[in-house]
Amino acid sequence: MSGTDTGEPAGAAESGPRCLAVGYDRTEGSRRAVSWAAAQLQPDGKLVIVHAGKPLHAPLSPLSTHGERAELGRAMIDELLLEGEDSLRDLQLAAEILDRDPVSALIEAATRHGASAIVIGHEHHSPLHRAVGGLTTELLDASPLPVIAIPPAAAAPAGEE
Repeated sequence: MSGTDTGEPAGAAESGPRCLAVGYDRTEGSRRAVSWAAAQLQPDGKLVIVHAGKPLHAPLSPLSTHGERAELGRAMIDELLLEGEDSLRDLQLAAEILDRDPVSALIEAATRHGASAIVIGHEHHSPLHRAVGGLTTELLDASPLPVIAIPPAAAAPAGEE
């Protein structure tokens, strides 16, 4: 094997991923993930924005129906698109609002669309949250695809908090 042989099809490394699935739940972390994924797919890739209607470890609210969760998911994605981030304009976009937990929803949507990876925002959590397990850990354990976790924005310099 030569030093330049990566095992990828010719041209794959130069063109980058053509389809990424990204988890979106309206948090700052998920917004960072959408922005990062969109930048990787420029100028004409496909971005699959996935919203999961069910929580990972919490029970569903008895006041929340499947229809209400789907409507909320659609509204959240519509809001993201209406905010008009320029990096989304040149992409082929698909939205998946699934009434599943985030791990299952992301894997299902990514597989269905032929995504090369799943992108999520990553936040720092409390020791209790880490003990219970979070989305990043569970997705890394379950996903047949690479998982890319976008870290929190750089901390503000000392004295600016």
